[in-house]
Amino acid sequence: MPMTVTPRRGRVAKVRAVLSRDTIIDVALRLTRDEPTTPLTLTRLGAELGADPTALYRHFRNRDELLLAVFDRMYADVAARYVHDPDWRASLRSVALAMRGALLERPALIAEVGYRFTGGPHERAAIDLTGRIFERAGLSGEAARLQVRAFGELMLSHAAMSAASVTLPADIQASEIEIGRARYELDVSDMSAYVDAAFATILATYIDGLSVQARAAKRMKAVS
Repeated sequence: MPMTVTPRRGRVAKVRAVLSRDTIIDVALRLTRDEPTTPLTLTRLGAELGADPTALYRHFRNRDELLLAVFDRMYADVAARYVHDPDWRASLRSVALAMRGALLERPALIAEVGYRFTGGPHERAAIDLTGRIFERAGLSGEAARLQVRAFGELMLSHAAMSAASVTLPADIQASEIEIGRARYELDVSDMSAYVDAAFATILATYIDGLSVQARAAKRMKAVS
């Protein structure tokens, strides 16, 4: 049965609502966005909910389960940002940009669970969405499934690296950019510009390579 949140004496409740699994995830998702470089703690979340942190264990076995549930809800944000296009390339680019945007808003969350499966419904929906795009490209069966995994790992790994880079202290970022300019002829003004340029190149190269595979798959189907 849902429990009504009752603030302890002396505390100003920021959320006065029924403490439920969805409510907890909603607030946690907001905190990971509003405090992007700070790891989410049950103490901080409890304070925001106006509840004792131990009350959260009525809905989640531990912090790990909570983080995975929050990360799963992040995929709903990806779906909301996605824009369908008749061209599968444009659709895949839209998924990539939506995923990167949602992830980079929460770098601390990525660092902890970005490499893991959530097993939740929103992750499943995101996987199904990208699978349908690969099928529109002409891939099917195991080839499509492998590309779904490859695409997901490409997006997640680059987002994790980007998040780590853009959250470095300003002096270290400046040093990184200067090394890039002096030793590797990278013409970028700041770390955000650097990771944006790298992402654009990675995504274009991936889609170009996938287009070649898709054309080959269609030719094989035509002659079989």
